[in-house]
Amino acid sequence: MTTISASGSGPVDLLAFGLAGEELASLRALADSWAGAVKTVFAASGDKALPAGFVARCAGLAGELGDPVWQEAWLRDWQKLSAQGYPTLMLFSLLNGAFDACEGALLGDGRPVPRLHVELLAVLRRGVLSVLSCAADLIEEATLQAEGMPGELAALRYLWECASRQQRLAVLSVSVVNRDAFVHLSAADLQSLPGLLANRLGQLLRSGDRLFAGREGEWLLVLPNIRSMTQPALAGAYVQRDISRPFRLASGTVLYFDVAIGAAALPDHGNDPEAILAASRIARWHLAGGRESFAWFEPAMQADWQRRFALAGELKTALAQETLELHLQPQIEMGSGRCVGAELLLRWRQSNGDWADPQLTMEIVDENGWRSLYTDWMFRYALRLSGDLAAAGIELRLALNLTADDLVDEDLVDMIAQRLETWQIGGECFTLELTESAMLASPERAREIFSQLRQLGFRLALDDFGTGYSSLSHLVSLPIDELKIDRSFIVAMMRSPEHRRVVRTIVDLARDLDMLPLAEGVESEAQAEMLQQMGCRRIQGYLHAEAMPEAAFIDWFRHHDA
Repeated sequence: MTTISASGSGPVDLLAFGLAGEELASLRALADSWAGAVKTVFAASGDKALPAGFVARCAGLAGELGDPVWQEAWLRDWQKLSAQGYPTLMLFSLLNGAFDACEGALLGDGRPVPRLHVELLAVLRRGVLSVLSCAADLIEEATLQAEGMPGELAALRYLWECASRQQRLAVLSVSVVNRDAFVHLSAADLQSLPGLLANRLGQLLRSGDRLFAGREGEWLLVLPNIRSMTQPALAGAYVQRDISRPFRLASGTVLYFDVAIGAAALPDHGNDPEAILAASRIARWHLAGGRESFAWFEPAMQADWQRRFALAGELKTALAQETLELHLQPQIEMGSGRCVGAELLLRWRQSNGDWADPQLTMEIVDENGWRSLYTDWMFRYALRLSGDLAAAGIELRLALNLTADDLVDEDLVDMIAQRLETWQIGGECFTLELTESAMLASPERAREIFSQLRQLGFRLALDDFGTGYSSLSHLVSLPIDELKIDRSFIVAMMRSPEHRRVVRTIVDLARDLDMLPLAEGVESEAQAEMLQQMGCRRIQGYLHAEAMPEAAFIDWFRHHDA
């Protein structure tokens, strides 16, 4: 049976950050650069509360992170500092500042950057995060103990206790997510919520089962003395059932939650408690973006997670250095054949020369909380692109995509207004697209944001129409200018009379509501001809052109509209 094991036996969970033998060994190449950056940043802070021994220990991170002795010594030093009242945020600021200084020394002079430097910095970033995460866990553990809820360190102690008795056990890593991220909770509600969740989960425990608070809203269920793999799966089903029942808070607010549960067993999936805990989390993380709510750890997930961590590190660098691109896919007016607009689609060429999957890229953006950073970059890029096209004599409306996460951002409209003001470009130069599922997540919030964006001059489009469960009342009440017909309908209409009727209905509905129907994914003349017969006025797809970088699009446009 294939198992995983924790890297080393130290307290820092390197495995959870995709760090194994080769990555840790490669960090030694940055040992001198990192040590110099630490000493410079720590000295510049002027903080005399930091003992010289702790500064020296931090300076050794790149060369010694994989050594359990170094890990334990660093954490002992940090515990002493924390007990003396040294702020956790200050430590985070100093170590992140040291990383930025190290990164700047390697990448910041404008010369071409060796791929190796980018890869090493991504590994170093994960190493710094692993140490900071462990430091934060220690602080959180102390807080949880004070509140009467044991945390991750207590979970590990209990796991070792069970393992020492050679018990077969399972760990369930449970993530509980509020379905309605748009509900604003009072401070009292937020404070009471962990207790409500703990009480409901606690009611499911057998004698000997234990519940612990994990990381960032995670719950850990430890199930000792399991006789078969069926028992943890059944426990997961009970958790899903009970958490799906509504929670009524003291304020009267009712919340509904979804769960993601990763499971791993000892000795089936690892050879020690740290490995099992890491495996359960990897299984849970593997559920992200899917429809399943429970998964057992599988060995392939480990390699996939390490690749994902590496990709996240490289993507963070790409966002910081703004090396992502938006390519333009033409939107064509039926009848005249003129290009009357273009949708901007994300493209990112990785350091190995491959183009990254845009969907995976956006998943990583959302997983890491970089959505507002990405959206700000997207608007700045689009505004620059609009100016470049205008300078080339091309006046087109460009379409940009927003998501449900963008709607949660209370600063979204102000940010967009500031960018328009800075670039002196009007909102009427752009169409903003929101998916049907994002609109349905909170129709009221969508209506509010859409109205504000309309006041800035933007046209508004509902993307992927027909793939969700739209209410016509919501469709009528939202200030929408365009309905985009999803590619799946365009493909299906060529082989199914039923789908042809669906597409015709969407086109007629859009026209009756004074909206512009636009078909996506049009790849053949037959599809285009059928859509034109139905009255669809605009199309987009490979029939005319794929998404192109700016220079190629300008050349294509001049040839196409000549």
